[in-house]
Amino acid sequence: MDWLTWLFLGVLQGLTEFLPVSSSGHLVLAQEFLGVQTPGVLLEVTVHAATAAAVVVLFARELWRMLAAVAAWFRPGRRGPRGRDWSRENVAWRGLAANLLVATAATALIGFGLEPLFRVTFEEPRVAAVMLLVTGLVLLLSSRFASGRRTERQIRPSDAVAVGVAQGLAILPGLSRSGMTIVAGLSRGLEGRSAARFSFLLSLPAIAGAGLVEVSRAGDISRAAAPGLPLGGLALAFVAAFVSGVMAMVVLARLVERGRLHRFAWYCWALGAAALAWGALV
Repeated sequence: MDWLTWLFLGVLQGLTEFLPVSSSGHLVLAQEFLGVQTPGVLLEVTVHAATAAAVVVLFARELWRMLAAVAAWFRPGRRGPRGRDWSRENVAWRGLAANLLVATAATALIGFGLEPLFRVTFEEPRVAAVMLLVTGLVLLLSSRFASGRRTERQIRPSDAVAVGVAQGLAILPGLSRSGMTIVAGLSRGLEGRSAARFSFLLSLPAIAGAGLVEVSRAGDISRAAAPGLPLGGLALAFVAAFVSGVMAMVVLARLVERGRLHRFAWYCWALGAAALAWGALV
């Protein structure tokens, strides 16, 4: 592949991982109608690592505060029952960490429970096209949930389950992970920016899980690291996915905060309708 292809694949991953347009839907449609094939598992792992790194860098403070709050729970000499740390600030951060775990568990239950169904859908471009239309409808409904006031540190376990289930269903190609989780958060009374931030934090275990799935399916990943592998191309794809991922998260958070998430519905409808029409003609 030439350098522009590596750059394109990295930017595509970074943007579609976080913008509510479904990265899996784009991949399925590109493979079916444009004949685009991903160069292998090592590239998949590389760009997934880049988008995960983007989340870590952008939310380094939040991740550190959650880790520190959890560590403080086990530190001796604190006030409260049995010496535990019950400071309001740390309780809130521990609650956020716990709810991320709850949401991830809900996603895992959906993913593993429906895994045979999900695997089949990745071979059906019409499913991806129809699910893009569904994504557009979900995004349009986001405009009805603009009155939420709770932040991500005020999420209840029931909210986390709802968002986690939405993320699990978004394994279907064409259903946007970020779109589904953000709208689920909005519907549970979260303010726009907080719904987006919780969605981005929740993407970290999801991205890591997707990378592990790619590795397990490939079997021996060491074979992908044969002599002559274009490490420069992989590095370019990593940087492109990282930078575009950070930009996508910043832009999307601002759009959700301003109540403009529904604008992406038009893109999803146009792409889904075009894919259905193309599939009927060829």
